[in-house]
Amino acid sequence: MRGTRFWGVLLVGFLIQASLGWMGFMCGDPFNEGVRLAARFSGRFSFLAYLVSVAFLLRWNRREAAREAGFLAALFFAWVHLLHFGYLAANLYLNGIEPEIPKAIGGALAYVLILSQPWRVRHVRAKAPMHAVFVYYAGLVMGLTFLARYRGEFPGAAPDDMHLLGMVIVAFVFVLYTHQRFIKHK
Repeated sequence: MRGTRFWGVLLVGFLIQASLGWMGFMCGDPFNEGVRLAARFSGRFSFLAYLVSVAFLLRWNRREAAREAGFLAALFFAWVHLLHFGYLAANLYLNGIEPEIPKAIGGALAYVLILSQPWRVRHVRAKAPMHAVFVYYAGLVMGLTFLARYRGEFPGAAPDDMHLLGMVIVAFVFVLYTHQRFIKHK
């Protein structure tokens, strides 16, 4: 049963990200704009997967029996975010966008945390500090991405007030996680 869930999570993540990519290609003309939209849509879905992963991490903090669900949520987020990276890399390449080195390094560190989080959920106790590092650092990178988009720092993407909502959600997640993980259960 465990293997079925593992592969099911990967299949569902692939199908959703492929659908979002297809939607980007259908909405964007020419092809380069489709790739840009695919990266945007897949990134927004990946953000939702991050929120679900944090929610399951909080649930696991309260009940050890929730470890498996936390693992699957972390696996799903890692997988869809890795697929998002494919769209992101294609967008940078096809649209001739030069990544800024400090942002690329910060993003790479976030990817290392995100891709290794399923392993940590499987093998490290719920109260381990690295889970908090994952929540805060991955959230910080996403929040800074929303800020950069809001400020118009993304080539080919107009600033949008919806990115303020993303920043507010990240701040809310930080407050909720801090309260649940460090304050409420002391």
